[in-house]
Amino acid sequence: MALSRLSLRELQSRPARSLLTLLSIIIGAGAIVATYIASDSARLAQRAMVQNVTGNAQLEIQAAGGGSFDIRDVLFLKEIPGISVISPSVRRYSTLATLDAEGKPDRKLRVQLLGVDFDEDRKVRNVDFIAGKDPYAASEVDLQDEPRTSALVPEVWCDEGLAKSAKLAIGQEIKLLTKTGNQTASIAGFVKSNTAASAFQSAVLLAPTRTIQKWTRSTNKLDLVQLMIEDSDRVESIREQIAGKLPEGVYVRQPPMRSELANESTVAIQRGLLIATIFSLVMAGFIIFNTFQMNVGERRRQLGILRAIGTTRKQILTMVLREAAVLGLVGSVLGCFLGYLGADLLNQSTASLLGISIPSSGVGIAPIAIAIGCGFFVSLLGAFIPAMTAARASPSDAMKSVPQSDSKALWAAWFLAGCVVIALGLLIFWASTYGFISVRLGTVGIVMVILGVILLLPASLPWLTKIAAAPLMVWMPVEASLARRQVLRHPGRAAMTIGILLVAMAMGLGMAFTIKDNIRDVQFWYKRTIVGDFFVRAAMPDMSSGHAADMPEGFPEKVAALDGVLLSDTMRFVSARSGELSVIVIVREFNSSTQDYFDLVQGQGEQVLEGIRQGQVVLGSVLAERSRLKVGDQMELETNEGKIRIPVAGVTNEYLAGGLTLYMQAQQAKRLLSVDGTDAVIVRADPSKRSEVKQALLKLADAEGLMVQSFQEMADMVENMIRGVVGGLWVVLALGAVIAAFGLINTLAMNILEQTREIGMLRVVAMTRQQVRKMILAQALIMAIIGILPGLVLGVGMAAAMNLSTLIVTGHAVRFQWYPGFMVAALIAEIVIVVLSAMFPAERAARLNLAKAMQYE
Repeated sequence: MALSRLSLRELQSRPARSLLTLLSIIIGAGAIVATYIASDSARLAQRAMVQNVTGNAQLEIQAAGGGSFDIRDVLFLKEIPGISVISPSVRRYSTLATLDAEGKPDRKLRVQLLGVDFDEDRKVRNVDFIAGKDPYAASEVDLQDEPRTSALVPEVWCDEGLAKSAKLAIGQEIKLLTKTGNQTASIAGFVKSNTAASAFQSAVLLAPTRTIQKWTRSTNKLDLVQLMIEDSDRVESIREQIAGKLPEGVYVRQPPMRSELANESTVAIQRGLLIATIFSLVMAGFIIFNTFQMNVGERRRQLGILRAIGTTRKQILTMVLREAAVLGLVGSVLGCFLGYLGADLLNQSTASLLGISIPSSGVGIAPIAIAIGCGFFVSLLGAFIPAMTAARASPSDAMKSVPQSDSKALWAAWFLAGCVVIALGLLIFWASTYGFISVRLGTVGIVMVILGVILLLPASLPWLTKIAAAPLMVWMPVEASLARRQVLRHPGRAAMTIGILLVAMAMGLGMAFTIKDNIRDVQFWYKRTIVGDFFVRAAMPDMSSGHAADMPEGFPEKVAALDGVLLSDTMRFVSARSGELSVIVIVREFNSSTQDYFDLVQGQGEQVLEGIRQGQVVLGSVLAERSRLKVGDQMELETNEGKIRIPVAGVTNEYLAGGLTLYMQAQQAKRLLSVDGTDAVIVRADPSKRSEVKQALLKLADAEGLMVQSFQEMADMVENMIRGVVGGLWVVLALGAVIAAFGLINTLAMNILEQTREIGMLRVVAMTRQQVRKMILAQALIMAIIGILPGLVLGVGMAAAMNLSTLIVTGHAVRFQWYPGFMVAALIAEIVIVVLSAMFPAERAARLNLAKAMQYE
């Protein structure tokens, strides 16, 4: 018997069913590729945000305490494969003096002298040449080459922000006070950093490494080597390889702000992306499995006839699985193309709508392999179960209209399995949240809970459909009753369709709540802890070392004396050690009468302020979690007096340096850490005199060679970085809605094919086309109500759970907040999508040819 020809003839004789089956696979595979690409674009946006704060370097080499180390200690780096960029630098701090017409100094300001290899530095710090002589046209080739310059006067390149503030011009000669005395240099050009880090390091003069080494008597000494790695998956292995070759006192690590921001402060968003990808796999599997269940189930009678005329069970299975394999492979390949185009289109649409730039993600092997593998194997699985049931049944049983698999006993077993899966999922999530197992396994727990709820559906459908159909009975009693009966004919199939809607709602709402909560948490943090109308500085410190240029003595007092200044506070950043951890100490006067310095996680406002003024410290939440410290405990700190223990007054939510920070009062820091000088002055102005204060600050800062920045400028920088990440995440949410819509359309269309004969009979006995449309719409609404409402609850619960799980990593749980307006909007949007999805199948059912419908088998 030529079963292969029979398979081909069956596909050709039922083109609508074959195309819908193929379409379901295309949708499923496309959903996987599109979600993977969209999620990867969101990750790229997040990575760009982190790079905008920290630069592009993935590893950096420094000496303990931020000191210098010998260049010969790192020459081996060129021999390690996998390192794409080696950027050495020397950083010192100097006083810059501009010269008057007679060549005498007329104004002075503090600057950073940064000696770099221009070729490599540009790759690490994203620096653009603005004007003058291009420093990147001729620069050092490697760590030890002489700088390519024949100028009699050494040349330096000035940061554009510093040039504007200090009114420096190209070709102008300046004096720099260094360890070798006053050095004369010529400004060769201007450069500009494209990273947000430039806001913290704007008083910078760049020069070749050898020049700075010579001026500062640091021959063959480096302060920092930044590395970029070709393969991000090899960062840790290369770090270990480098660490094994470095001398004692020199270490390699990820840049502190990069590692903490990327791995801890955005943990909830990363988990949300992982959940979105997993749920796309689940929805794709449901769509494909459901379609093949209908496809093969509809052919039970045909398969029974084949068994009756002598076809063996093995032949039946082989024939059906062959069809599934072909359709699965073709559909998966086509789905990969559709998924890529869909993700790209959604990325572009979202970028245009929000006015942002969302990075494009390349098509890798992973999403294609996952999509093809999932489409192929789920197709086989979806075809295997009903085909095996039909093959095992006797020919007479196989030709019955209702298969045995729709028995109540099977659904009771599913219900029991669902209860077990939910319990296991909750247990896994609880264990991950409280640190008994990896926090990443919490994602598995969340997915298991949702899958468990779907397993409960078949046995629960009789009373669930009764509840869901009740409001529809008022509007269309006959159609709603018939629709309910049709849903109950195949509980397993209906549960799959409802599962798609449930997963889409849970994923969309959970992701949306998580996004909004995390963004709100960041916004609340910087508005709560960076309080001030204006910020005056010479140059902000390097967050990993604490080194910075001092302000002129007496400047804070001059600011405080300005008319309209209500309060001025100083800020200083220094690096310190606490046990095995490198921490950033933020030193302030804490001279405000109100607690507006901290977003407290532990401690009471007034008590915390009183404690810090008495010599206690306030810890960043991540530092407190890493050190296992709480209010009332004592923290070990390496100081001038040796290792001492300082009481903890409070714990604050902190994003600077990934939360590895502690706050200390200025007098205490001066005594314990020899902290002196000021990095920045924070000014609060009388609202009625804010413009006058700004002008006075600009005038005062201009005289001292300092810079003034408003709070709004800082806030705009943070908000712009956030928008790129959020845009990529909204794309993922849109994909969930699109996947659910296509899945529903496809499932309803397959249902209508199966109901063709019944619909024809109803039309013959006087059911109108309008009633047919209402019946199909009622089916969609019944399944939607059953799927959407639990999905709403699960989505909110998932968001709250993901927020709570950040506690184990960051030391504080992101505050969960209700968004009732958003919930109502999501509910309405999902129902609208369901109604629109049902319109095409309903119209098709209403226009069936009655004669052909009565003959359909």
